[in-house]
Amino acid sequence: MADQETLVNVPALPVGQKWAAFRKIDPECWEQVAASSQGMPIWQLKPDWVRVTFRGAYSAVLACAGPGMIPLLATCFIRPDNIHELRVFSRMRGGEFYDSAWLFVEGSGLPNNVGHIGNRRLDAPLGNGETMSLPANAIWMIDPSRAAMSLTPADCNIRIFCAGLDETIDINARTLNVGHRENVQERQMRLARWQRLMGWLLRLRSIDKKAYKRINKPLRQLLDQRDIEQRIARLTEHDIVSMQQQGMLPPYLAQLNGDEGRQVVDSIRLQQSIATRQDVLMTYANLLQLPNYNPIPTVLMRLDLRSLDGVDLQILMTIGALREIHGFVEIETQRLFERRPDLKLAMQSPQGNRQLQGDPDMAALNAHPLAAAEQQDAVDVAMRKGGSYGPTTREITTAGQVILNIQTSQVTATMWGAGMAASFLGLDAAEQYIAAMLSQGPAWKIYVPYLC
Repeated sequence: MADQETLVNVPALPVGQKWAAFRKIDPECWEQVAASSQGMPIWQLKPDWVRVTFRGAYSAVLACAGPGMIPLLATCFIRPDNIHELRVFSRMRGGEFYDSAWLFVEGSGLPNNVGHIGNRRLDAPLGNGETMSLPANAIWMIDPSRAAMSLTPADCNIRIFCAGLDETIDINARTLNVGHRENVQERQMRLARWQRLMGWLLRLRSIDKKAYKRINKPLRQLLDQRDIEQRIARLTEHDIVSMQQQGMLPPYLAQLNGDEGRQVVDSIRLQQSIATRQDVLMTYANLLQLPNYNPIPTVLMRLDLRSLDGVDLQILMTIGALREIHGFVEIETQRLFERRPDLKLAMQSPQGNRQLQGDPDMAALNAHPLAAAEQQDAVDVAMRKGGSYGPTTREITTAGQVILNIQTSQVTATMWGAGMAASFLGLDAAEQYIAAMLSQGPAWKIYVPYLC
């Protein structure tokens, strides 16, 4: 790919030197100045570091990126002549990006690869800095009649389009607020996740009938229809949203990042081993008084680990067969930051954590029953990591209450006839125990995860 960044005859660093210097910048050299509409932080390189790092070639450097500058979504290097060198990273091709350069004030004598009011469309091919992979263009989304007006940051919106990927990215070159338009492939991929979740639930009808009966009744009635495979294949986004609104499906799948899949697979492998250990099973039988109870979800015992991918692992966590790595508090805090960018900005200050904990929305989140349950989960996980694979205190307490309820119901049935307690006594003790453990969670959690 040609060097798209040495654009006019003013002092500028060669592209390789520029990005080598950028990658050496410590995260502490940046300060967060805003948050994008999608909740991603907008960072500005502190002025002293701009001067030291780039030797006067740039007057300011902005980046849209996560904490620690990972992942990097976009950068803008602003030159002394007000040319904005923009790099926007593709969502569809990891490590590849679109480069363009723009002047948002009056200028003349500019080369063809610098966008301005008289040249609002640029070629911005997708590439990795060395080779071009696909053609693309970048368009300044402004009415040419505004040329004589004083432009504001709101006038600096650029649209990047790559036909080969059907990828559209909107970005404001002044603020670095990035927005993505979901393409057909992404919509199909997102819909496919929910279709696969439905497929997993359908499989339980043959491999774990007891778990299948725990699926919420409206969804189970749908799964019991004769042509359900064809119905799943024909599901639309509207169908999924409707089922989510009715509480039949979760609002999102469990989160899984980076190399965490290996960690989850190791957990499954450990649990499959524990499921056959007689010493562990006997400990559960004795302490929980549930002789036929195995703490490992049945679905995990019947898995071929070689056939699983990341989406399968997300689904297994979502339905409770595996512990979620990123739990309720973490996910809801992320969503709170998306709704409340002011809180995310406050976290950059020395008193940010104290301010966050004192915020009413965060206080309500921490007071949620699922937050308290997660604290106990952490204790149980620590116990298991220490090599103790038997029942936790919480499991023993819950099982004891279930056994007491069964005994009370048996006495009631003897005194008044079986009719009053028939439905309760009709469930075996292990199923009553699982129901008690699941009672505080959402309807789509149909398993009690073994916390390890």
